[in-house]
Amino acid sequence: RASGTMAEFSVIHAMAACLAWSVASSGIIFLNKYIMAVEGFRFPMALSCLGMTTSSICSYVAIVHLKVIPRTVDITLRFWITRALPIGVFGALTLYFGNLAYLYISVSYIQMLKGMTPIITLSVGVLFGIDAFTMPLCTSLAIIALGVALSSWAEAAFVLVGFLSMLAAEAAEAGKVVLMQKLMAGHKLHVLEGLLCFSPPCALSLFIGVLLLEAEGMWEVGLPKMAATPMLYLCQGCMGFVVNLLILLVIKTTSSVTFKVVSMMKNVAVVVGSVPLFGNEITAMQGLGYALSMCGFAIYQWARQNQAPVTTPKAYEGSPHGSEETAQLAAEDDGDDSIPSAGFELDRKSRRGTLGAV
Repeated sequence: RASGTMAEFSVIHAMAACLAWSVASSGIIFLNKYIMAVEGFRFPMALSCLGMTTSSICSYVAIVHLKVIPRTVDITLRFWITRALPIGVFGALTLYFGNLAYLYISVSYIQMLKGMTPIITLSVGVLFGIDAFTMPLCTSLAIIALGVALSSWAEAAFVLVGFLSMLAAEAAEAGKVVLMQKLMAGHKLHVLEGLLCFSPPCALSLFIGVLLLEAEGMWEVGLPKMAATPMLYLCQGCMGFVVNLLILLVIKTTSSVTFKVVSMMKNVAVVVGSVPLFGNEITAMQGLGYALSMCGFAIYQWARQNQAPVTTPKAYEGSPHGSEETAQLAAEDDGDDSIPSAGFELDRKSRRGTLGAV
């Protein structure tokens, strides 16, 4: 009886974690769109910098002062320049272009375009010799590509700049994943330690970008808007950090496969929810294209789980960041949430969800 009660409690705990992550992750997507499209804060690099700065501060306090987890990496100047900074630069590009897309295209269409993530990330992985094409994977990617093409063809408010911004964000994320594989092989980092390592260089890169591209506009328009509603922007910065922690909680209480399923359901909810919230128009052809992409992604995940392992170094086996699948979750939670990639990698030998890198 006691074991049954514990099992019931575990199920409730897992369901609560999944619900909390889904609400927080969807909420920050809608919040970013609201801030930039409705509030008129048209500074995607500054908004990304705000989120990364908050994550840097929170992770520093949690690890250095509160000591909630032991440190496993010595962040020396050499480590910072040769490893953290290159990854941080690609992370900054991912965040900037991901948020830039909000200024031009709808939330629903952005979610549909995220179907391109496996195509880009796998292609980059093959190019750098850390992955391989297989027939099941190629079949799934072809289905995804067809679905994205249908969604784009039927998009009533198609804007090329927005489409290219999303493409650039996903290409940058793929580059970041490759760097993680190459530069962080053998390191096992908790999600908080990953944030401590890579949030500061990412924030610094974004801050330099703000000085070069958005300084005048921020001084004249951005800062007054932030001063008028400071709690709105404080909430935006903190939510990204909270989403990262909730990802860790979901994976610990469920499994990586469950996380993928919940993530797909959350994406559908975001697409549907954007219609009443922002007046996005979704045509029947777009719905068909998105459904096709989702089917392709399900086949892609099945092919990944049954694929023979490629002998390449794994990054971050101890924290929620990592493989080609990271890009999918990163695009969902990172490009929108102003946080580092928060994904995971599926250990193909044990079929257990392992926590991967940024």
